[in-house]
Amino acid sequence: MPARLRGAAPDAAASSTACAYVGPLSPYANPFAAGDRSPTQAGPRMDAEEAVDLFAATLRGPVGRFYADEFARALRGLDLMCTCPLDVPCHADVLLRLANDHGDRNTNPTRNLMEGPPMPHPIMLSAAEQLTAGEKRRTTAREDAFRTWGPRSTYAAARYARRLLGAEAATLEWQTLGLLSFEEHLQAFASLDTVGGQHLELYYSDQDGTDSITLRVSCMSCPSQRVHEVTSLEQLGQLLSQTPAWSFITPRDGGKL
Repeated sequence: MPARLRGAAPDAAASSTACAYVGPLSPYANPFAAGDRSPTQAGPRMDAEEAVDLFAATLRGPVGRFYADEFARALRGLDLMCTCPLDVPCHADVLLRLANDHGDRNTNPTRNLMEGPPMPHPIMLSAAEQLTAGEKRRTTAREDAFRTWGPRSTYAAARYARRLLGAEAATLEWQTLGLLSFEEHLQAFASLDTVGGQHLELYYSDQDGTDSITLRVSCMSCPSQRVHEVTSLEQLGQLLSQTPAWSFITPRDGGKL
């Protein structure tokens, strides 16, 4: 039965038995060594057993299978020599099993080695890690947006209202509308009054990156609602003059302009 031996390439050439050198710099060398990082982004350093397992897994991959068949044919019946100490796991053991499978000769000689999951290509592992990291960043961003959406909405509404309506806008008490669209745009509202069965409120939005304030006049006993864009303090007055609230705002004039 072929065996694993320890030595360098000259030792294999001088051996009295049929022997092949499979150590470093040979066509059969293990590209993975103890101390190398595993083929994932910033992966941990491998020990000898992990390096051997990775070699075997690579031979189960879509490309490695072709090498496995070639190795099996070339090394069948030979002792295999490597520089690894005999009491340390070595890829030569994998090659011995690969080359000397005593299964059905009418089947793939590498069948036993092929049992187990294949080793994905390193670029596939890196891509998966990048996707996972990206999803983690996006989840964190969404969570941050969720926590800060309300304060950002009310702050933006107050700032724009002061610019549009002047200093008196500082008296408005802006509130959030909930979190229905917190990832899309900021929203807030400020209640003005309820008069004559109508509720009046200002609504702020920065949808599509454009700040806007509208006056919403809602019927308290029916589903109807009127919405008017507010462009200035004077124009807000004009809108209010068309509501029942106007007589309450200017009682001395009988609600007349």
